[in-house]
Amino acid sequence: MFNYQPLSHPFELPVQKLLVHCVTDKPIFLPPHEGSTPGTTLAGAFGSALWTTICPNNPPCIQQQKEGDLHCEKPDDCILPWLYKPYSEVQHRNFARPVLLRAAELENLEPVKRFTIEVTLWGRHAIAAQKEVIATLKKMGELGLNSEKKLVYFAIAKIESAPALTLTEKIKDLPKKPHSILLEFQTPFLHQEKTSKGKRYFHTELNLPIVNILGNVAYNLVAWDIEDRKIGEELDQKQRHSLARDARDVAWQAAKGLTIVRSHLSPVSIGKRFSRTNRQNMSLEGFVGLVELSGELETAIPWLQVLALIGGGQKRSMGFGAVQMWMNL
Repeated sequence: MFNYQPLSHPFELPVQKLLVHCVTDKPIFLPPHEGSTPGTTLAGAFGSALWTTICPNNPPCIQQQKEGDLHCEKPDDCILPWLYKPYSEVQHRNFARPVLLRAAELENLEPVKRFTIEVTLWGRHAIAAQKEVIATLKKMGELGLNSEKKLVYFAIAKIESAPALTLTEKIKDLPKKPHSILLEFQTPFLHQEKTSKGKRYFHTELNLPIVNILGNVAYNLVAWDIEDRKIGEELDQKQRHSLARDARDVAWQAAKGLTIVRSHLSPVSIGKRFSRTNRQNMSLEGFVGLVELSGELETAIPWLQVLALIGGGQKRSMGFGAVQMWMNL
């Protein structure tokens, strides 16, 4: 059995960033409206383009996708399920899409003819599928983005690719003892928790629930890394859950040593969006803003770095939960 260490092995997970510079055929404008943001537009376009670009079994799979039954006919031969909606047969859960897209220029509430998509490839399989990801981005341009009920087409002018680095390699170059850390929640952060009555609620202008946020980051990192390693059933559901909880508990303790120096958070509501998976509307509520942290930063930095790289909360693959970390030396 693989002797998985939840406080070291997850940081072997590799991450790669791509900058995809795009030029449109006419100005594109994606103002937020009920259930939609620039992030959801990019995520939806990427998902649709995946099926028409790399599905080896189309048209049958394509027809299923149109009908809402997202079942892959050849899961062992196709990278599509992993890039579209990865699912663990052991833990019986979906993971966030390992290809994260963000185009900051499309969030500026004004039409643009040029924009850059920052692509984060999260994990070994996503990085190995870089060619398929780029082909999908090109197909996105051919299919167009829905801008004010009209399709706007774009071409890729240039792609810049950073080297793939493990989380350990990314963290080791960070300052070890900053004076404070500033977290900027740039897109709506959707954080839910259970109350004593079992109800779920969103944090908005209240104090940042940094302990639970970092705990979730650690748990999900371990669960994802184990799945990304394709260990199979060598670690069963109970073992994976236990290992992820071990990391979560350590992250909790690290976060308890943090102090919130100042906090400027504003509640955000994007209305409701229909989920094809759950067949019901889901509320999109959260917060944006700034939080400055001090205290015992050194032990929390690894988990904060993961938060800044992958984002947090719900619907990350749809562009929510983007976080920028700044260090004050």
